[in-house]
Amino acid sequence: MRYLSFSISNYRAIESVLTLDLTKSLLIPLVGLNECGKTTILQAIYAFDYSNDNENEGRHLKDTKNLYQTTEKGEPVITATIEIKFGDLKSIIDNAIEHYNEKIEKEINDLRKEIDEDENNDDVDENVKEIREKILHLQKTLIPIDLKFDKTKFNNQIVLSRNLNTKTYSLDSIAGFPENFSYHSLGQDIVAKMPYILYNDDFMDRPLNSIKIPDIEPSVISGWLAIFDRLFEMSTDGHTLFSIVKETDSRRRDAILSDVQEYLNATLTKAWKQFSLSSTNNITINLKLAPLNEKGYSNVLEIKIVEKIGNKDRFFDVIDRSKGFLWFYNFVMKLEFNPKVISGNEKHTVYLLDEPGSYLHYSAQEKLCKKIVDISSKHGTVIYCTHSHTLLNPEIIPLNNIYIIEKDKSKKIKAIPLTKFQSKIENNSAFQPIYEALQISAFQYGTRNSKIIVVEGIYDKYAIELMVELSDTSILPSTSANSIIKNIQFLNAYGKTYIAIWDNDEEGRKQYSAAKKFFGEFEAERFDLLPLLGKAKRRMEDMFDDDDYKLIRQELGLEEAVPYEKLISTLYFSKKKIKNSIRLKLSEETQKRFSILKDIIDKKIEISEKQNKELINSN
Repeated sequence: MRYLSFSISNYRAIESVLTLDLTKSLLIPLVGLNECGKTTILQAIYAFDYSNDNENEGRHLKDTKNLYQTTEKGEPVITATIEIKFGDLKSIIDNAIEHYNEKIEKEINDLRKEIDEDENNDDVDENVKEIREKILHLQKTLIPIDLKFDKTKFNNQIVLSRNLNTKTYSLDSIAGFPENFSYHSLGQDIVAKMPYILYNDDFMDRPLNSIKIPDIEPSVISGWLAIFDRLFEMSTDGHTLFSIVKETDSRRRDAILSDVQEYLNATLTKAWKQFSLSSTNNITINLKLAPLNEKGYSNVLEIKIVEKIGNKDRFFDVIDRSKGFLWFYNFVMKLEFNPKVISGNEKHTVYLLDEPGSYLHYSAQEKLCKKIVDISSKHGTVIYCTHSHTLLNPEIIPLNNIYIIEKDKSKKIKAIPLTKFQSKIENNSAFQPIYEALQISAFQYGTRNSKIIVVEGIYDKYAIELMVELSDTSILPSTSANSIIKNIQFLNAYGKTYIAIWDNDEEGRKQYSAAKKFFGEFEAERFDLLPLLGKAKRRMEDMFDDDDYKLIRQELGLEEAVPYEKLISTLYFSKKKIKNSIRLKLSEETQKRFSILKDIIDKKIEISEKQNKELINSN
């Protein structure tokens, strides 16, 4: 069971239906400026699961109306398309029918008792008659426990909606039950079996310095109480926060706390090394139970940060630490000890990350970007909003996964796939929509110290980086053969060491000639076309043999009709081991073509470096 998509309508400033498709990628970045609506989308998805209603003080269920509008536009509704096997759905429905029938039969039995009480009274014949009619009606609403469903009409998907005003579920794809059958309860039963939807808001959800532990374990626990209870469960032999409260033997309490503390610090230390938040590794977590109260219970868990300064320990409250540490602590605790990720559906968990790593320095954000990719490959779908270009590293984040979030003139929120985003200015770079969404100038690409290869498009970049060993060289993807000329202009302005390569087809040759004429013969020594190698024309996709495409499709498990763009991007974002394995299996002809292309690149870069030195010396 997993979520395939979420659609949002009439939630805050989202009016027309806004849909995120989870089938195309397990990693979905939402990109845009502050206040553009990224958080609204995350909170709407979070509101779909009723088990989250009390989390984060229920902020996602408050103010669901569009505050920019004075008129009602409709009910706020979140809809999920769910993949579910026929047998799983049948099992859930059978249980719902059983509970429904039990409820109806109880009503019938209660009514029969009323008849037994009234039959000795001659004055209540009418009442008895009315009760019997009710019983007859209820008996007709009983559902056969072996109710059959037409499996041939079931395509392993259902559509489930939640109205956030009434907090009720409705099923668009299941009908035919009696009026008093609760589709809402059935919806809850389905959601209860689904992977969890987890939300991490580093700005609003601050870690606690102490946790009050109730004497009696509540039926539902949430927030930091649930996180620490999960920590106790994972790090001890069956102990929980609620059992340690009643432990009166101080030696046993101290031993349990020591085990929990050691497990927690080992987990944090491992993560700390991954992110390298600072040069010190002398920070640990200290857990302590408050003194016994009048009932003989110790029901406050105190959490302190211990930093070793020289040979001395210094104790701080959690919230006294830096914002970078608070983010790290918050993120790791929710990732490692979230009680919701124990349903058996961990692989399909939906992680909603609101501005992850906003307080981290650049190198830590680079590592976080890799960590997010790792979470999506191992644990489930990650939907995260950011205005940090570091968390959109095109080397590891597929551009086609990105949604641009923006508000139109009437303040309505829109989510536009990057592939469909219309640039507001002349679009010369494949990164242009991201630059615009984040208000970053495309010219910042020209401030990199590496050498730069300008190519016609993003898939040319993918192909070259897959097949050619590059040293200290970046590839700037344009959006067409013509737009290469525009990118050359700003690279020239920054005095960059660059080269430009066009496809060797009619359009590529036309723009190559236009560039030579526009920039002159001296500058044109940095330009070239793909090698023809016996063909009348050659585009980047023609650098691969047809048999190699078949091989790549088979190795990646792709369908035969998959287009070149999908094929090359899937290979590009595959694991390094898979890429290397496939690359070694490609034909000698393909290897030879890219070897010749590498020679062209090396030669042109050498010319570019030489020209730049000449220009510097002449000045």
